[in-house]
Amino acid sequence: MEELVKRAKNKDEKAFDELILLMEKEMYLIAKTRLQNDEDIADAIQETILLCFRNIHKLRDNTLFKTWTIRILINECNKIHRKKRKHTISFEGNEMEKYIETEENYEEKIGFDMLIRSLETDEKLILTLYYCSGYTTKEISKILKKKEGTIRSKISRSKQKLKEQFEGGGIEK
Repeated sequence: MEELVKRAKNKDEKAFDELILLMEKEMYLIAKTRLQNDEDIADAIQETILLCFRNIHKLRDNTLFKTWTIRILINECNKIHRKKRKHTISFEGNEMEKYIETEENYEEKIGFDMLIRSLETDEKLILTLYYCSGYTTKEISKILKKKEGTIRSKISRSKQKLKEQFEGGGIEK
């Protein structure tokens, strides 16, 4: 990935496209934790890609491209969420439809999405980064600009909440 970042910094559009394709599904999952519908998710991802493309020359450490991109995505999702909250009432639609068509392990991902839907937004995001995207607690702490101990605590508390809901029959099917 570092070689692709280096090439992308030298204005190689194909290298940048490859980088984005490597992160496409992960970006969708992360945006899904904050936004309710596919249109907003697509807008956040598109804006993230544009910002990354325009500003990749500012990235100092090529090894941090993925973390940098995810941080930008989270910021874009938060912007869209704030605008939507102020101006519209959100109705849930079939937000998983597009993901189902493209994801090979969609049953597993839908199960995970259903499992975490009762959690707070930040808990969903942290669990998605940790379990679906495979980030370490240290990497998540850098992305979210929170202490690593806080991330570990949130993972632990979220797992406990889910366990209690599951044992109590509180998870809807």
